[in-house]
Amino acid sequence: MNAQSTSVSSHDTHSLIQTRAPERKRITRWGKGATAGLVAGALSITVEMALVEACGRGNIWDPVRLSASITLGNRAVANATPFTFDILFIGIMMHAVLSILYAVILGMLIHKLKPAPATIAGAGFGLLIYLFHFYGLAAVYPWVANWRNWIVVVTHLVFGMSAAWIYVHLHMRQLMRDAGLSPETK
Repeated sequence: MNAQSTSVSSHDTHSLIQTRAPERKRITRWGKGATAGLVAGALSITVEMALVEACGRGNIWDPVRLSASITLGNRAVANATPFTFDILFIGIMMHAVLSILYAVILGMLIHKLKPAPATIAGAGFGLLIYLFHFYGLAAVYPWVANWRNWIVVVTHLVFGMSAAWIYVHLHMRQLMRDAGLSPETK
């Protein structure tokens, strides 16, 4: 009887090892966040550069300089400093990294929303990013206070809204694919 009990116990243990725990659903995926962030970031900085130039509020490259100033310091935004490749490269990289990070965070917050409410939430998120960057971080980066204007507010709204719209549509597409409802699965 003891041997039989041991064999059943051994069999049960083997069954338990083969049975996997259900996979935990992830709230967001980095791929969707990266895609939404890169597209929304590129759109927002392009809009900002165009508005700065069109409204005569500075140089077309000023938004890139401001992004570069996160790592290079205030020398990146000084008018006396020529616009160089390192400012361009670091500015674009910083803007891309922050855009991805913020889109991933936004995706975690809006993944269950439909497109219209998600886009509205994205606008609020963009405004929060603006307040954080241009008021919260002004103690660390005092030169950003000079960049507080309606153009920067608008472009942060553009970022938040477009990142939310893109993320939600990518998420819906993923859900449809997972459910076998997408033409891509057939």
